[in-house]
Amino acid sequence: MSSSHSLTKQKRRLSILFSLSIFFIIVILDIGFLSYKYFDYQRQEFGRLSLQSQGITKAVGDNPSLEQSILQGRGFDIPTGIRRIGMMNPSWWRQWRGIQMENFFLYSNLDGKILFSPRKDDELYGSLLQEVRSKVQEWETSLEFNGSEYLFLNAPITNSISAVFFTESRMTVESMLVDILIYLMGAVLLSLGVYVISSRFVHDTLAPVEENMEQMEQFIHNAGHELKTPIAVVKSSLELMRLSKRYDEGIAESIGELDRMNELIQALIRLSTTQGPDSSESIDIEEVCRKLQRNYRGKLEEKGISLRITVKEPLHIQANREYTEIFLGNLLSNAIKYNREKGKITVTIEEKSMTIQDTGIGIAKENLGKIFDRFYQEDSTRTADSFGIGLSLVQRIASLYRWSIEVESEKWTGTIVKVKF
Repeated sequence: MSSSHSLTKQKRRLSILFSLSIFFIIVILDIGFLSYKYFDYQRQEFGRLSLQSQGITKAVGDNPSLEQSILQGRGFDIPTGIRRIGMMNPSWWRQWRGIQMENFFLYSNLDGKILFSPRKDDELYGSLLQEVRSKVQEWETSLEFNGSEYLFLNAPITNSISAVFFTESRMTVESMLVDILIYLMGAVLLSLGVYVISSRFVHDTLAPVEENMEQMEQFIHNAGHELKTPIAVVKSSLELMRLSKRYDEGIAESIGELDRMNELIQALIRLSTTQGPDSSESIDIEEVCRKLQRNYRGKLEEKGISLRITVKEPLHIQANREYTEIFLGNLLSNAIKYNREKGKITVTIEEKSMTIQDTGIGIAKENLGKIFDRFYQEDSTRTADSFGIGLSLVQRIASLYRWSIEVESEKWTGTIVKVKF
């Protein structure tokens, strides 16, 4: 299993783990809320009924005529004077307006006669009062009535009047199951949303890591492939020497392949360790180009290639000298390596840029975007002493200093490389 595939699985597991964590947190919060809602339900409802009882007690206590109106059977209404007081005292008015006229009835403490009922059905409320008073040991209770469960509060209003407040209980098994199902569905949907968002977040966060791992896998694969070739040649040469007893030619060939392998290893080390320069100095680009021209004199003469350096404006850059020589050396080396016999190379130096133009075999337009990939080589241009690492190293150094590289090429005509410093 590749490391990139393993990382993909780990990203999926991380997203699932995060989503499950959110799910369980939501479930725990839901359990707490439902516990508060249902197990504390009666206390909350009786508290609300008690506040309503206090409001009526205050309304009757502040207006003795209202008590007489209730005892005489004229009903339970707010006199005009109380309305005016309510308008002047907003808090009292809000308390009065909070009284629900349909969920309580008044009765006489002397004979148990119904004094006020919302439905004007004294017989119904009389039987309800009898059942409540017979079963209520305390002020608060819950009873079955008409097939439903009700919460009742029996409270005195005055010395002569008491009231029974009631409300239908919503704390049923069915409602509890519905709430649990709704909360679970909400938790699941929210967790799915979190999974989508976290997957995207994890993917974007680990994308550079995954890309580096893929590049490393490709790097190791290609490096191994390149190293197998000289090893196979050395092994073949040793076998031939053992069989033919002729050593000079085989030793020379083996040494050449070992040198090639050493160059490849050095190139790999340079590519992997080029992170950031330890030091920098002012560098004259013309001076570096002249030095490289002397170093490559043998290769230039071997292919009959002319190298001309033209300086339009002096160019000095602040960089590490070794990196700069590696950078320009690879560009010039490619211009020589892929040039034709008796070709030309022109180096033009300007104030902030330089151009290297050759008359070589060129690069197909569809492959221009691949030339900086590690180990990439066009099949028609592949040579025994080429590894396809040079331009990768060039791009790595350019990225360190934020230099830009533009490449123009036409197959069998030549290539132009422009570097802007």
